[in-house]
Amino acid sequence: MDFDFSIEQIKLVGSEQGYDMTEGTRSFEIFIDNYHAVAFKVVANATSGYIQVHQWEGANGEYGRGVYSLRSYSDVVNFCNILVASANIRARR
Repeated sequence: MDFDFSIEQIKLVGSEQGYDMTEGTRSFEIFIDNYHAVAFKVVANATSGYIQVHQWEGANGEYGRGVYSLRSYSDVVNFCNILVASANIRARR
């Protein structure tokens, strides 16, 4: 799997859905809302061979353990679907 292409797709979908993103090509945060109502940290690790996604855990003020391991283009598409669904059904505070 081409990490650069996969990261680019995640960022394109995130941007289209109104997510904010931090700078970074292999590690970045993608989130909606200042209080991290929906937030993920995406880390592409070439040595492990997959892209790991961590979800925001507001109680501790940090990202938790990896909740998704993207190992194929289908996994990337499924994560992009999660971004779309999360943007559409999130609680608006």
